[in-house]
Amino acid sequence: MSSGLLLAMGIIHDFNPLEIVRHPWFVSAFIAGGGAQILKVLHNWWRTRSVELRYLRAAGGMPSAHSALVSALSTAVGLTDGFDSSVAMIAVGFGLIVLCDAATLRRAAGEHARMLNRIVRKLSVSEDLKIEAEHLQEKLGHSGREVVAGVAFGMAVAFAVCRVWDFWK
Repeated sequence: MSSGLLLAMGIIHDFNPLEIVRHPWFVSAFIAGGGAQILKVLHNWWRTRSVELRYLRAAGGMPSAHSALVSALSTAVGLTDGFDSSVAMIAVGFGLIVLCDAATLRRAAGEHARMLNRIVRKLSVSEDLKIEAEHLQEKLGHSGREVVAGVAFGMAVAFAVCRVWDFWK
């Protein structure tokens, strides 16, 4: 249901969507996810000495932005509400699903795309069989190292945000 409908039904009162930015959970997740994307650009620059802004919205790469975001969220919730709270357990469960997805399912999908791209290239060379197919994106998931780097970055951001910002008190 939309917030307007919930307001009209009397389920929520005085709802201000801008209130979300006052919480360290949102701020931590936002900074960690966005910061990880910026780190991908810097990491690529360090390796190639060229700035490629496409990494700001790219899936895959070092560090994992998904891992950073959910780790920052889980850590910030744990720091503010206690790591034994039900909300923290929900955040950790959600985060584990995202981490496993990044390191397994999305990584496997990228490997399948790489294999399909190779098959299409080989078949397209043949005179008898011309296949016109769009090149599939191959970098979808993350290596274990990229996931761990994302987790470490997300936790560091959450610790910094919760230490510096006093919005939740």
